[in-house]
Amino acid sequence: MSPTDRPDRLEIEAPVVSVRAGLGPASRKPRSLRPAGVPFRGTLPEPSAPRVLDVKNVSKRFGDRVVLEDVSFHVPIGEFLCLCGPNGAGKSTLLKIVLGLLEPDSGSVTIGGLPIAKGRRKVGYVPQRKSFDRDFPATAIDVVVANLRGRWPLVIHDDEREIAMAALARTGAAKLAHSQMRDLSGGETQRVFLARALATKPDLLVLDEPTAGVDVGGRAAIVDLMAEISSSDIIAAVLVTHNLQAIARCAERVVYLERHVRAWGLWDELQREEELGAIQVTAGDHRAAAMDGD
Repeated sequence: MSPTDRPDRLEIEAPVVSVRAGLGPASRKPRSLRPAGVPFRGTLPEPSAPRVLDVKNVSKRFGDRVVLEDVSFHVPIGEFLCLCGPNGAGKSTLLKIVLGLLEPDSGSVTIGGLPIAKGRRKVGYVPQRKSFDRDFPATAIDVVVANLRGRWPLVIHDDEREIAMAALARTGAAKLAHSQMRDLSGGETQRVFLARALATKPDLLVLDEPTAGVDVGGRAAIVDLMAEISSSDIIAAVLVTHNLQAIARCAERVVYLERHVRAWGLWDELQREEELGAIQVTAGDHRAAAMDGD
Protein backbone atom coordinates (compact mmCIF):
# COMPACT_ATOMS: atom_id res chain seq x y z
CA MET A 1 0.00 0.00 0.00
CA SER A 2 1.39 3.39 -0.91
CA PRO A 3 1.44 6.28 1.61
CA THR A 4 -1.35 8.00 -0.28
CA ASP A 5 -3.56 4.91 -0.04
CA ARG A 6 -3.05 4.40 3.68
CA PRO A 7 -6.24 5.23 5.66
CA ASP A 8 -6.01 7.78 8.46
CA ARG A 9 -6.35 5.06 11.08
CA LEU A 10 -3.95 3.21 13.31
CA GLU A 11 -3.56 -0.26 11.82
CA ILE A 12 -2.41 -3.08 14.09
CA GLU A 13 -1.34 -6.23 12.32
CA ALA A 14 -1.81 -9.04 14.82
CA PRO A 15 0.38 -12.07 14.00
CA VAL A 16 -0.60 -15.55 15.04
CA VAL A 17 0.19 -15.77 18.76
CA SER A 18 -0.59 -18.68 21.03
CA VAL A 19 -3.31 -18.32 23.65
CA ARG A 20 -0.59 -18.75 26.26
CA ALA A 21 0.82 -15.37 25.22
CA GLY A 22 -2.16 -13.71 26.84
CA LEU A 23 -4.66 -13.31 24.00
CA GLY A 24 -8.11 -14.49 24.97
CA PRO A 25 -11.17 -14.61 22.67
CA ALA A 26 -12.09 -11.00 23.38
CA SER A 27 -8.63 -9.85 22.26
CA ARG A 28 -8.98 -11.71 18.96
CA LYS A 29 -12.26 -10.09 17.96
CA PRO A 30 -12.23 -7.46 15.19
CA ARG A 31 -11.95 -4.00 16.69
CA SER A 32 -12.96 -0.53 15.67
CA LEU A 33 -9.96 1.76 15.60
CA ARG A 34 -9.35 5.11 17.24
CA PRO A 35 -8.45 7.87 14.75
CA ALA A 36 -4.69 8.36 14.38
CA GLY A 37 -3.19 10.90 16.72
CA VAL A 38 -5.93 10.70 19.37
CA PRO A 39 -4.36 9.45 22.63
CA PHE A 40 -6.18 7.31 25.16
CA ARG A 41 -6.42 8.55 28.74
CA GLY A 42 -7.80 6.26 31.39
CA THR A 43 -7.74 6.59 35.17
CA LEU A 44 -4.77 8.81 36.00
CA PRO A 45 -3.05 9.49 39.34
CA GLU A 46 -4.52 12.14 41.60
CA PRO A 47 -3.06 15.47 40.41
CA SER A 48 -2.33 16.51 43.99
CA ALA A 49 -0.37 13.33 44.88
CA PRO A 50 3.37 13.92 45.46
CA ARG A 51 5.23 13.13 42.24
CA VAL A 52 8.43 11.10 42.36
CA LEU A 53 8.87 11.40 38.58
CA ASP A 54 7.34 14.23 36.57
CA VAL A 55 7.88 14.30 32.80
CA LYS A 56 6.53 17.48 31.19
CA ASN A 57 6.32 18.14 27.45
CA VAL A 58 9.61 16.38 26.68
CA SER A 59 10.76 16.33 23.06
CA LYS A 60 13.97 14.98 21.56
CA ARG A 61 15.26 14.69 18.03
CA PHE A 62 18.45 13.35 16.48
CA GLY A 63 19.08 15.28 13.30
CA ASP A 64 15.87 15.22 11.29
CA ARG A 65 14.43 12.27 13.22
CA VAL A 66 11.96 13.11 15.98
CA VAL A 67 12.29 10.45 18.70
CA LEU A 68 10.11 11.99 21.43
CA GLU A 69 7.37 14.55 20.90
CA ASP A 70 5.67 16.42 23.75
CA VAL A 71 5.79 13.47 26.18
CA SER A 72 4.08 14.09 29.52
CA PHE A 73 3.20 11.76 32.41
CA HIS A 74 3.99 11.47 36.10
CA VAL A 75 4.50 8.77 38.71
CA PRO A 76 3.37 9.35 42.30
CA ILE A 77 4.89 7.84 45.44
CA GLY A 78 4.37 4.09 45.65
CA GLU A 79 3.19 3.57 42.05
CA PHE A 80 4.60 0.92 39.74
CA LEU A 81 4.32 2.11 36.13
CA CYS A 82 5.13 0.07 33.04
CA LEU A 83 6.49 1.89 29.99
CA CYS A 84 5.61 -0.03 26.83
CA GLY A 85 5.84 0.48 23.10
CA PRO A 86 7.31 -1.08 19.95
CA ASN A 87 10.99 -1.02 19.11
CA GLY A 88 12.07 2.48 18.13
CA ALA A 89 9.25 4.12 20.08
CA GLY A 90 11.62 6.29 22.15
CA LYS A 91 11.64 4.29 25.39
CA SER A 92 15.43 4.04 25.66
CA THR A 93 15.86 7.70 24.82
CA LEU A 94 13.36 8.66 27.50
CA LEU A 95 15.16 6.49 30.09
CA LYS A 96 18.47 8.15 29.22
CA ILE A 97 16.88 11.55 29.78
CA VAL A 98 15.45 10.45 33.15
CA LEU A 99 18.88 9.11 34.16
CA GLY A 100 20.60 12.35 33.15
CA LEU A 101 22.52 10.79 30.25
CA LEU A 102 20.76 12.92 27.61
CA GLU A 103 19.32 16.43 27.60
CA PRO A 104 15.84 16.94 26.15
CA ASP A 105 15.49 19.49 23.37
CA SER A 106 12.48 20.91 25.18
CA GLY A 107 10.40 20.14 28.23
CA SER A 108 11.57 19.10 31.67
CA VAL A 109 11.99 16.11 33.97
CA THR A 110 12.04 16.36 37.76
CA ILE A 111 12.69 13.64 40.32
CA GLY A 112 11.17 14.29 43.71
CA GLY A 113 10.63 17.88 42.65
CA LEU A 114 14.33 18.34 41.85
CA PRO A 115 16.02 18.79 38.47
CA ILE A 116 17.74 15.66 37.22
CA ALA A 117 21.24 16.84 38.15
CA LYS A 118 20.21 16.84 41.82
CA GLY A 119 17.41 14.28 41.78
CA ARG A 120 19.19 11.41 40.04
CA ARG A 121 20.88 10.36 43.27
CA LYS A 122 17.38 9.27 44.34
CA VAL A 123 17.18 6.85 41.38
CA GLY A 124 18.06 3.15 41.46
CA TYR A 125 18.74 1.66 38.03
CA VAL A 126 18.54 -1.97 36.91
CA PRO A 127 19.97 -2.41 33.39
CA GLN A 128 19.38 -5.12 30.85
CA ARG A 129 21.58 -8.12 31.51
CA LYS A 130 23.25 -7.77 28.11
CA SER A 131 24.67 -4.38 29.12
CA PHE A 132 26.98 -5.97 31.73
CA ASP A 133 30.58 -6.85 30.85
CA ARG A 134 30.71 -10.42 32.12
CA ASP A 135 34.51 -10.57 31.76
CA PHE A 136 35.02 -7.95 34.47
CA PRO A 137 36.37 -9.63 37.64
CA ALA A 138 33.95 -8.72 40.40
CA THR A 139 31.90 -10.46 43.06
CA ALA A 140 28.24 -9.72 43.69
CA ILE A 141 28.96 -7.86 46.92
CA ASP A 142 31.58 -5.74 45.12
CA VAL A 143 28.93 -4.65 42.61
CA VAL A 144 26.49 -3.63 45.35
CA VAL A 145 29.05 -1.79 47.47
CA ALA A 146 30.43 0.04 44.42
CA ASN A 147 27.00 1.57 43.90
CA LEU A 148 26.73 2.50 47.58
CA ARG A 149 30.12 4.19 47.58
CA GLY A 150 30.06 5.67 44.08
CA ARG A 151 33.41 4.09 43.24
CA TRP A 152 34.96 0.64 43.18
CA PRO A 153 35.75 -0.71 46.66
CA LEU A 154 39.26 -1.97 47.35
CA VAL A 155 38.23 -2.78 50.90
CA ILE A 156 34.61 -3.26 52.04
CA HIS A 157 33.84 -1.74 55.43
CA ASP A 158 31.58 -3.44 57.96
CA ASP A 159 28.73 -0.94 57.58
CA GLU A 160 28.82 -1.29 53.79
CA ARG A 161 28.86 -5.07 54.07
CA GLU A 162 25.80 -4.99 56.32
CA ILE A 163 23.81 -2.82 53.91
CA ALA A 164 24.92 -4.84 50.88
CA MET A 165 24.07 -8.18 52.47
CA ALA A 166 20.63 -6.91 53.51
CA ALA A 167 19.93 -5.83 49.92
CA LEU A 168 21.16 -9.15 48.52
CA ALA A 169 19.01 -11.02 51.04
CA ARG A 170 15.98 -8.97 49.97
CA THR A 171 16.39 -10.16 46.37
CA GLY A 172 17.21 -13.76 47.34
CA ALA A 173 20.86 -13.37 46.35
CA ALA A 174 22.65 -13.48 49.73
CA LYS A 175 24.25 -16.83 48.91
CA LEU A 176 25.74 -15.25 45.78
CA ALA A 177 27.57 -12.48 47.67
CA HIS A 178 31.07 -13.84 47.07
CA SER A 179 30.40 -15.40 43.66
CA GLN A 180 32.06 -13.96 40.58
CA MET A 181 29.55 -12.11 38.40
CA ARG A 182 30.83 -13.92 35.30
CA ASP A 183 29.73 -17.24 36.80
CA LEU A 184 26.13 -16.21 37.48
CA SER A 185 23.12 -17.14 35.38
CA GLY A 186 20.95 -14.45 33.83
CA GLY A 187 18.39 -14.58 36.62
CA GLU A 188 21.09 -14.51 39.31
CA THR A 189 22.77 -11.54 37.63
CA GLN A 190 19.53 -9.58 37.65
CA ARG A 191 18.93 -10.39 41.32
CA VAL A 192 22.33 -8.85 42.10
CA PHE A 193 21.60 -5.76 39.99
CA LEU A 194 18.24 -5.35 41.67
CA ALA A 195 19.98 -5.56 45.07
CA ARG A 196 22.51 -3.00 43.80
CA ALA A 197 19.69 -0.60 42.95
CA LEU A 198 17.78 -1.14 46.19
CA ALA A 199 20.83 -0.77 48.45
CA THR A 200 20.80 3.03 48.09
CA LYS A 201 17.14 3.15 49.21
CA PRO A 202 15.98 5.01 46.10
CA ASP A 203 12.76 6.97 45.75
CA LEU A 204 12.50 5.87 42.10
CA LEU A 205 13.46 2.48 40.70
CA VAL A 206 14.05 2.30 36.94
CA LEU A 207 14.09 -1.20 35.44
CA ASP A 208 15.13 -1.51 31.80
CA GLU A 209 13.78 -4.81 30.46
CA PRO A 210 15.21 -6.77 33.41
CA THR A 211 13.89 -10.11 32.11
CA ALA A 212 15.46 -9.77 28.64
CA GLY A 213 18.00 -12.50 27.95
CA VAL A 214 17.02 -14.41 31.08
CA ASP A 215 15.85 -18.05 31.04
CA VAL A 216 12.22 -18.91 31.78
CA GLY A 217 12.82 -19.80 35.43
CA GLY A 218 14.89 -16.67 35.97
CA ARG A 219 12.21 -14.50 34.36
CA ALA A 220 9.58 -15.88 36.72
CA ALA A 221 11.79 -15.18 39.74
CA ILE A 222 12.48 -11.60 38.63
CA VAL A 223 8.76 -11.00 38.05
CA ASP A 224 8.07 -12.31 41.57
CA LEU A 225 10.58 -9.81 43.00
CA MET A 226 9.10 -6.94 41.00
CA ALA A 227 5.60 -7.89 42.13
CA GLU A 228 6.80 -7.61 45.72
CA ILE A 229 8.25 -4.17 45.00
CA SER A 230 5.02 -3.10 43.31
CA SER A 231 3.18 -3.59 46.61
CA SER A 232 5.39 -0.99 48.30
CA ASP A 233 3.85 2.33 49.28
CA ILE A 234 7.28 3.97 49.42
CA ILE A 235 9.19 3.19 46.22
CA ALA A 236 7.93 4.39 42.84
CA ALA A 237 9.07 2.32 39.86
CA VAL A 238 9.18 2.57 36.09
CA LEU A 239 9.54 -0.74 34.27
CA VAL A 240 10.30 -1.02 30.57
CA THR A 241 9.23 -4.48 29.45
CA HIS A 242 7.60 -6.66 26.79
CA ASN A 243 6.82 -9.31 29.41
CA LEU A 244 3.04 -9.57 29.70
CA GLN A 245 3.26 -11.50 32.96
CA ALA A 246 5.28 -8.65 34.47
CA ILE A 247 2.77 -6.06 33.30
CA ALA A 248 -0.22 -8.04 34.56
CA ARG A 249 1.32 -8.71 37.98
CA CYS A 250 3.18 -5.46 38.64
CA ALA A 251 1.71 -2.55 36.73
CA GLU A 252 -0.65 -0.14 38.40
CA ARG A 253 -0.61 2.03 35.31
CA VAL A 254 0.85 1.77 31.84
CA VAL A 255 2.22 4.46 29.54
CA TYR A 256 2.25 3.31 25.92
CA LEU A 257 4.81 5.30 23.97
CA GLU A 258 5.16 5.72 20.23
CA ARG A 259 7.16 8.94 20.00
CA HIS A 260 4.31 10.60 21.91
CA VAL A 261 2.17 9.19 24.71
CA ARG A 262 -0.38 7.17 22.79
CA ALA A 263 -2.07 5.81 25.92
CA TRP A 264 -1.89 6.23 29.69
CA GLY A 265 -4.10 4.47 32.19
CA LEU A 266 -4.71 1.29 34.17
CA TRP A 267 -3.64 -1.90 32.40
CA ASP A 268 -7.12 -3.41 32.41
CA GLU A 269 -8.46 -0.19 30.86
CA LEU A 270 -5.93 -0.38 28.05
CA GLN A 271 -6.81 -4.01 27.43
CA ARG A 272 -10.53 -3.18 27.20
CA GLU A 273 -10.03 -0.17 24.94
CA GLU A 274 -10.91 -1.30 21.43
CA GLU A 275 -7.90 0.14 19.65
CA LEU A 276 -5.45 -0.83 22.39
CA GLY A 277 -6.70 -4.31 23.21
CA ALA A 278 -4.13 -5.79 20.80
CA ILE A 279 -1.37 -3.64 22.27
CA GLN A 280 0.74 -6.61 23.26
CA VAL A 281 1.18 -7.74 19.67
CA THR A 282 2.09 -4.45 18.03
CA ALA A 283 5.11 -4.42 15.78
CA GLY A 284 8.30 -5.40 17.58
CA ASP A 285 6.59 -6.74 20.71
CA HIS A 286 4.94 -9.97 19.63
CA ARG A 287 8.05 -12.17 19.58
CA ALA A 288 8.94 -11.21 23.14
CA ALA A 289 5.31 -11.54 24.16
CA ALA A 290 5.07 -15.04 22.79
CA MET A 291 8.40 -16.06 24.39
CA ASP A 292 7.51 -14.65 27.79
CA GLY A 293 4.19 -16.46 27.73
CA ASP A 294 6.00 -19.81 27.86
